[in-house]
Amino acid sequence: MSLYGMYNTEYSRLRFSGLVSGVDTGYMIEQLMYIEKMKVDKVEQDKQILEWKRDMYRDVTNKLRAFSDKYFNLLKPETNFRSLSAFNLFNISSSNEKAVTAVAGSAAESKVYTIQVHSLASGAKIEGTSNITRNIIASEAVEDFQLVGRKINVTLDGVTKTIELKDYSDINHMIEDINASLSKAFGAGKVEVSNFDGRVEFNVLLNGSTLMLADGTSFSGDLKKLGFMPEDNTSNRISLASGLESIKDNFKNTLAIDNPEENVVFTINDVVIDVGKSYKNATLRDVMNAINNSDAGVRIQYDSLNDKFTLTSTVEGAASSITFVDTHEENGLLKALGIVDGTYTQGTDAEFTLNGVEGMKRSSNQFTIDGVRFSLNEISEEEVTIEIKNDIDAVVENIKGLVEDYNKILDEINGLIHQKKNRDYRPLTKEQKDAMSEKEIELWEEKAKEGLLSNDNILFNILNEMRKALFDKVEGVSISVFDIGISTGAYYERGKLTLDEAKLKSALMNNFDEVVKLFTTKPEDSGVNTVNDREKVVQNYNQSGITQRIYDILQKNIRTTRDSSGKKGILLEKAGIVGDASEFNNLIVDEIKAKDSMIQKMLEIMYQKEEAYYRKFTAMEKMLSQMESQSVWLMQQLGLG
Repeated sequence: MSLYGMYNTEYSRLRFSGLVSGVDTGYMIEQLMYIEKMKVDKVEQDKQILEWKRDMYRDVTNKLRAFSDKYFNLLKPETNFRSLSAFNLFNISSSNEKAVTAVAGSAAESKVYTIQVHSLASGAKIEGTSNITRNIIASEAVEDFQLVGRKINVTLDGVTKTIELKDYSDINHMIEDINASLSKAFGAGKVEVSNFDGRVEFNVLLNGSTLMLADGTSFSGDLKKLGFMPEDNTSNRISLASGLESIKDNFKNTLAIDNPEENVVFTINDVVIDVGKSYKNATLRDVMNAINNSDAGVRIQYDSLNDKFTLTSTVEGAASSITFVDTHEENGLLKALGIVDGTYTQGTDAEFTLNGVEGMKRSSNQFTIDGVRFSLNEISEEEVTIEIKNDIDAVVENIKGLVEDYNKILDEINGLIHQKKNRDYRPLTKEQKDAMSEKEIELWEEKAKEGLLSNDNILFNILNEMRKALFDKVEGVSISVFDIGISTGAYYERGKLTLDEAKLKSALMNNFDEVVKLFTTKPEDSGVNTVNDREKVVQNYNQSGITQRIYDILQKNIRTTRDSSGKKGILLEKAGIVGDASEFNNLIVDEIKAKDSMIQKMLEIMYQKEEAYYRKFTAMEKMLSQMESQSVWLMQQLGLG
């Protein structure tokens, strides 16, 4: 709400006037106050113009920041034209990518490498014992062999069959019948039921197969009739989602738990791993996550096909190793998982021959030599050739993109400073907006915003300095932007750049080093603060490459940090930017605050004037009322009433 709107809400009151005179004093006072309101409206309009200007400056700032982030950001090396990285782009080919691949960094050079891989680096590993889950064994003996109507669902490797039970004379009779049904359902030699000390035992005869049992009728208790209790394991694979306490007897090496309420804690590579849950609540999945997210430098995986766990060091090389302390001296968790009795393999270094140098070793399969990062993927019987060439086409495309985006910035700012101001359109007042549609308001405000930054000194200086930075000679460099195909267009394009791609490509192929220096050269003492030393400023400018100059110009205007005099970038000091302290602390905001104060004072004066008018008209009404009373009295006295 505008301050004038606040005035109307705060100060307006219900008045009855003109009761004696018949004069519409409210309307008369409104007309008398109209000129005062026009003064407030003008200040409100001036404030709106300031807000529009602030937003326009911020829009320019954001575009300049985006340009700077794209082409001068150390974190984006492929397009950072302040360094060699934007020019050191390479095409890399490998004669055997299955064996060796490579990536060239900014320090790489065009070169051919030959490499033969004799062995790969590996981390230490413990391959746990297979089939850590015991067979499916009922915990109770069968007491009632009258099982007709009972059924069990048997799932083998995802295929479920229903086995119907009958009435049996004894356990051997029952086992014989179930085995016959299983052979008929799945084929002979796959699943076998046997007598384990009077209890039913299901055994999978095929390696890598998964078996699961479940009740086969709608009412529960089918498996219970066979002696299976709720806590019994009904699969030949360990459940990763069940609590450790509930599955402790399902391991071939039964898990010993001294106190189910204690947290699961063990040590790997001298790192104490606390799962953060008790044995009662912790699952195997929790244990695996705790290991994999710890600082122990290992990863654990479960192979359901072979029912085994594997612990692998994340550090490659001969120096990698795995040590551990289990949760229990004899039957701890790592024992139950098969890790304690597993097969330990020591880590190894990668061995290779590079450019004829034999016996080279690295602790990792990825390593960097001369700015080239090699990745060894497999042992190679023959030498692999890695060829690295400068990718001139990619550099040309990068420079082309730089020129195109520079021209967009140029067009944007030129459009603002050369736009003619439309003086017939001022910001709309509240009353004017109330009388217009949203579309009419939008079109009007578009006109009102035209030319607000016409001939703006800040924007004009940015363009002028950037143009100069491009075409001034760089000390110690034998070429200029003209020599690499960059020039300006016609005069009416106001400094817009044109690029001769063929000429640029030729310069890169024939004079690569000088092209790089033209863009990236830095002054000798660029780290010295020279803001107050004019001679040093000029010297640094002359020694800087063209992109370093443009970067410095942009930073002078959009910098969010403060210089030695405590100032941020010129545009931020002028209009600020959202998300920075300058958003609420800048010159335009100060002007807006001053307008708000002025409006408040004007509203107070308006209120006082309006009250004075009402007092005068009220006094007039009072006098007229008295005169009317006197007139009535005289008429009565004269007998004329």
